[in-house]
Amino acid sequence: MTKLETLNLTDVPSVDHTDVSATLNDLTKRWTLPVLQSLGAKEPARFNELKRRITGISATSLSGRLAGLEKRGIVERMVYPETPPRVEYIMTKKGWEFYNLLNGFADWAAKWEQENVSHQEVNQFNFRQVN
Repeated sequence: MTKLETLNLTDVPSVDHTDVSATLNDLTKRWTLPVLQSLGAKEPARFNELKRRITGISATSLSGRLAGLEKRGIVERMVYPETPPRVEYIMTKKGWEFYNLLNGFADWAAKWEQENVSHQEVNQFNFRQVN
C-alpha cells in the first residue's frame, strides 16, 4: 500500500461490513481488553481470580465481558462436575490469535509513540530560541 492508498472495506466484496462493525464494537467495549490481557497472562483462570487481577471491574461487568467473549468464540467457559462446581475460563485458538494481534498493535503503538517523542525532542531542539 502506498502513502496515498487506504484500506476501504467496501472494496472487499467478501467482507460483511455489518459483521465487522459488530465485532469491533463488541471487542472494544469497556473492560474487554483488560479481561483478554489478564486471561492471556495466565490461564486457566477462575472468575474471582480474574476479578482480583483487573482493578476496578465489577462482577457484573466481568460477567458480561466473559459472556460476550464466549459468544464470539474467543473465550471458552469450562465447567467441571465437582462439588461445588468449578468454572474456569481459557482462550480459544481464535482468542489467542486476537491476543497476538493486540500485542502486535501494542508494539506498533509503542514504536510510533517513541518516534513521536523523539520527533518532538528534535523539534524542541531545532526551534529553541537562542539568546
